[in-house]
Amino acid sequence: MLEIRPLARDQIEAVVAMWKRSREHAQPWLEARMAWGHEDDLRHFRDVVAREFEVWIAVEGGAIVGLLALGECRVDQLYVDPPHQNRGIGTALLDFAKRRSPRGLRLFTHQRNTGARAFYEARGLRAVAFGTSPPPESEPDVEYAWSPVRPGG
Repeated sequence: MLEIRPLARDQIEAVVAMWKRSREHAQPWLEARMAWGHEDDLRHFRDVVAREFEVWIAVEGGAIVGLLALGECRVDQLYVDPPHQNRGIGTALLDFAKRRSPRGLRLFTHQRNTGARAFYEARGLRAVAFGTSPPPESEPDVEYAWSPVRPGG
């Protein structure tokens, strides 16, 4: 059974390893160009992501299979471990984010990340802006938005 719960400090190493596998699977061109090492990932996750956002993990059978970093009306990170993709975990994490942000959500993904784009569009998010991610990535990106359907309009 899938459980979504807050990240505990002693789970950061495992989450960062899963996050790296997921990023390499989703955007190998960027991971190869950026060449971030484990210590770089760990430092960024611990000092930026885990400090600036609520971090939630998806756990199934005792294994961490996904993560969601959520700010006020903003998804910063949403990743599912590649061996566990296409089983509803990403949808569960996104639905969780929608419930916690009932006024709407925004998020960014890279334009070349066609899998993520198809995932978000199939779940009611729409592209609202195209641009470029900030350095050091400097990668073409797309901003997505989700607004709840309100009765009567």
